[in-house]
Amino acid sequence: MSANTFPAHIEPFKWAEQGFTWSGTLPLSRFARIARETVGSVEHQPVQINCKLSMDAYLRLVWLDADIEAKAPMTCQRCLEVVEIDLVSNVHLALVEDESLIERLDEDADFVVLGESESSSKGSFDEPAIVDLLTLLEDELLLLMPLSPKHHACEHKHRPTEQDIVEEKRDNPFDVLASLKGKLNS
Repeated sequence: MSANTFPAHIEPFKWAEQGFTWSGTLPLSRFARIARETVGSVEHQPVQINCKLSMDAYLRLVWLDADIEAKAPMTCQRCLEVVEIDLVSNVHLALVEDESLIERLDEDADFVVLGESESSSKGSFDEPAIVDLLTLLEDELLLLMPLSPKHHACEHKHRPTEQDIVEEKRDNPFDVLASLKGKLNS
């Protein structure tokens, strides 16, 4: 499959039975929520994806396994220059049909209940669940993005000027009170 044929919407159970796998590169611009947090053009910024679906028929769930790597150009909050943030995620996510199946999972297993998340929808009882694979992968990358991106070591752009220092050394309001106290005692 090429990047143009990345399956944005999938039926997880049907596709897992068929042994779905996909490897390729997508532009970071396809991940709209991440692209809004970046600076500059991300049209040619690659996101490397390797993913597969597998079925656990006994537990009635599908496992999504994915390795995702990208670099997100963001603004450093210290120096205001561009900092490349590495986004690397190894996803192992259970896609379950209903909440009753959650108790069958290991305590630390990550899961999505189909039909309850933004990335999936479920119609009537007979209709299969449809999952927005791109949104699921983007959710995993969003969890890695820092709230305040910074270089590991950078110099601050804002260095205090003499005026900044003078403004910091304003009169102490208590000095005024002390001088008033001196006048009252005399």
